[in-house]
Amino acid sequence: MKIRITLVTAPIAVGSLYCRDMGWRFRHSFRVIPGVRLNLSKSGLSCSVGGAPFTVNVGQRGIYGTASLPGTGISFRQRLATGSETPHDPKSETSPHPVHPSPAPASLPSRVGGAASAPALAAPVEEIRSASTELLTSESLKELKRVIQTAYQEHVDISGQLDTGRVKKQRASARYSSWENGFLFKRIFKEKFAKRRAELETASAEVSELEEQLRLTTVATQVEIAKEQAEPYFKMRDEFASLSECNAIWDVKSYQATDQLRERTIAAKRVDRERVTFSLGSCDLIQWEQKIPHLKNVNGGDLFLYPGFILYRAAREAFSVIDFHELKVNAVAVKFQEEQSIPKDSQVIGQTWAKCNKDGGRDKRFVNNYQIPVVLYASLTLKSESGLWEEFQFSNPERLQRFLGELQAFVSSF
Repeated sequence: MKIRITLVTAPIAVGSLYCRDMGWRFRHSFRVIPGVRLNLSKSGLSCSVGGAPFTVNVGQRGIYGTASLPGTGISFRQRLATGSETPHDPKSETSPHPVHPSPAPASLPSRVGGAASAPALAAPVEEIRSASTELLTSESLKELKRVIQTAYQEHVDISGQLDTGRVKKQRASARYSSWENGFLFKRIFKEKFAKRRAELETASAEVSELEEQLRLTTVATQVEIAKEQAEPYFKMRDEFASLSECNAIWDVKSYQATDQLRERTIAAKRVDRERVTFSLGSCDLIQWEQKIPHLKNVNGGDLFLYPGFILYRAAREAFSVIDFHELKVNAVAVKFQEEQSIPKDSQVIGQTWAKCNKDGGRDKRFVNNYQIPVVLYASLTLKSESGLWEEFQFSNPERLQRFLGELQAFVSSF
């Protein structure tokens, strides 16, 4: 699915206000960002930029411009550029698949933070982290990112100036009101009183202008989903809400191979992880009335699952937009030696020893040796060719399995 979005805007001069025959221009120029409408259907994601009388629509079949006369019903549609009409082949990429626990022993991670007790010649730590946001964005969605980024930067700039302007207006109002409500000073110092009134009028005009500019630089995004995609998307969202209710969700930050013989353990890897929360939320970059799945991430940006694309947000102005069809999902069942509290929705499937022999039995050479419960968890890995690499662990494998089933159905629908 190839998408190219061309934003046809230009800086324009605004804000000419005249006070006492003196010209004022509060901001020399700003960008007017037209409305952005995202449309998801069976044929894929398309984007409409602008509104009547001229709209640019970008999709897999190319770029089209539509000119219309408001109120007449008369419109004209012209193809501006060609696009790739080759439909996406879901068989050509790795699709999300549910968890399939295997009766065979899986890699058995060791205790969290076990690196501290590792031997002197410890294996290198493999950190799980995505690439920078400059590299993560899908090629087909780079122009969509540029539209969002331009609007957000302009919005932040004007918001800061508006805050300053409101403070100035408040001070000017207080100075003017202190004389206006009195009797003596406004009659004795008429010129100074007139100056205070002019300062208040100028500050009020500046605030009004900046508020209008702020409105014009907001990306008023509308997300429209065809029925065939809306049903699987909202089913996926429902299962995500259920997944969010797992008693424990961890962000896996790194792995380190163990020396099983020297460390007297059956764990193949030592895992560093941290508790996180998943929820239905929103992101200020894209306005939509619906709540969306939000995956909290410790090592990098949070992930937001919008219809048609994934938003990766690392910082206020650092984000990427990733095509769902570029996402590679791997989920497996994991046997985990749990030395912390056991989540209530987890299943204890066995026991091991802090120090054990090759066969898993107790190593009797250690006097204070103790048993450790082995718990069945589920591990989810998200990757893309552009550099996405995140991994999470869940206390309830069944909830993850149901979510991934609905995610696969949604991605396959377009």
